[in-house]
Amino acid sequence: MQDALIAWYGVFVETFKFTKAKLESLPPADRGQVEYADTVVNGLRIRVGISGAKSFCISRKRNGKFIRATLGRFPDLTIDNARAKALELLGDVAITGKNPNVVKRVNEKATVTLASALATYIENRDERLSADTAKQYRSVLQNFSGDWMKQPLSSISRERVESRHKAITDGSVWFGADKSTLRAGVGTGSKAQADLWARVLRAVYRFSHDHYRDEQGKTLLPDPPTMVLSTKRKWHGTVRKTERIRTNELSRWFSALTSVRATAELARDDIAAAVCDAVEMAIFTGLRKSEILELSWDRVNLGGRYFWIDTTKNGDPLELPVTETLLKLFRRRAKLKASDGVLVFPGDKGVIKEYRHIIDRISAATVPDSNPDLLLPIPFKWHDGRRTFGTIAELVGVGNYILKRLLNHRTMRSADVTQGYLHFSADELMEPASRIERAILEHAGIIESKKSLDAKLLLALESLNEEKKRINLQNSNDKRSSVMNNSEMSIPAIIVATFINELFVDGPDSEAISLLRKGLVLDDSENPREVLLIK
Repeated sequence: MQDALIAWYGVFVETFKFTKAKLESLPPADRGQVEYADTVVNGLRIRVGISGAKSFCISRKRNGKFIRATLGRFPDLTIDNARAKALELLGDVAITGKNPNVVKRVNEKATVTLASALATYIENRDERLSADTAKQYRSVLQNFSGDWMKQPLSSISRERVESRHKAITDGSVWFGADKSTLRAGVGTGSKAQADLWARVLRAVYRFSHDHYRDEQGKTLLPDPPTMVLSTKRKWHGTVRKTERIRTNELSRWFSALTSVRATAELARDDIAAAVCDAVEMAIFTGLRKSEILELSWDRVNLGGRYFWIDTTKNGDPLELPVTETLLKLFRRRAKLKASDGVLVFPGDKGVIKEYRHIIDRISAATVPDSNPDLLLPIPFKWHDGRRTFGTIAELVGVGNYILKRLLNHRTMRSADVTQGYLHFSADELMEPASRIERAILEHAGIIESKKSLDAKLLLALESLNEEKKRINLQNSNDKRSSVMNNSEMSIPAIIVATFINELFVDGPDSEAISLLRKGLVLDDSENPREVLLIK
């Protein structure tokens, strides 16, 4: 057939019978693309670009819409195969009226792989998913289902999920790094790991099930296969960890912490000293590991006695008070701060990553040299500090809403309506934080408990002879009448004040005064009489 020109939407397209020699001789386009039509299969075209690249495509007008779909590159795709493929697609268009490009996109969505679905899930979660959590999701799926990553989500059946969940539980499946290269304690299969893997897979699949839809909005993937674990009750329901430092072990723990820190400071092991301070801060604040190790000096205001954390695990900002113990800790860190230092607890190259060996050193030091009671080392993981803080906070009667704020549990978007109206600044959190701090120090034996101090003061009062007791009572009665109308002091306060004055009759070095000085945590320069009267 002789070459001819046909008009397509006002553009003339040269037509001829496609042959290999003819197509190879087609020149590059001067600009854009030039199309040529085949006379054998109506609707088969070849496009030539300015680089000379040639691609087969089909062109068809259907229901008033122009349809064009690429078939493949010439000469990789032969003329005969291009004609066969064109006839197939043109036939589908004639029968179904569907655009092949739309069908292709739908098929791609329906056959999305686990790896692609995971990447899309993480991308869509954006800032709501921390970098650490995203890394954990990738690791968990790769470690326990690395052979599934390039497979379509639709091929992951209920039976496969159930079988893999059991294999992870038994520790018989692993696609991660060589186990011999892993540090001790890294789990390569357990009940907890199996449930974690299934939760991550469920999250990705649920997102994909709703995200990937056809042109009519219908879902393209089967129901999430992880439903089988609920239907058959295969979830292990891993119990929340409860490890913490017991109150009767706090004394040993702080002694060990102080010893390891002192040794590190003498040896100029700045990272070990920083880890010791960071662990101490964890116990006195209940903060998470990342929130402490990533704390920078620009978020610490010692003059205002508060510090804040912009990015927390739940995404909510957090402002906390600097109690007396934290003030000493921050001042200690400030003395070691480099002129260009950014982090409060710096490592060699930014945030401290390797710290386990230092914590193990502290745990080992909790066993005294003389050990008649056969005491064992006190184990410690970073979150144990958080549980220790929370437990002691509950023991001292800190309110639930206050404790939630101190622990930075979700409050900004809580379903609790009452909680939504409560907002606590660092100033308002200072009193409950100080109560928790004092309780920790009392349990650790660093300061004497109020109960013990009260008992000793009562004992000192009982030791006064009858004449002194009579004088105290008379003085109290005299003062009561003179201050009742113009003083804010209560009657018990008057009696206590009178008793304090009497204690000092025996001199500043008496046993009672020594008890007062110890109980009030005073140094030698402070006057316990003045402090007591002020209190």
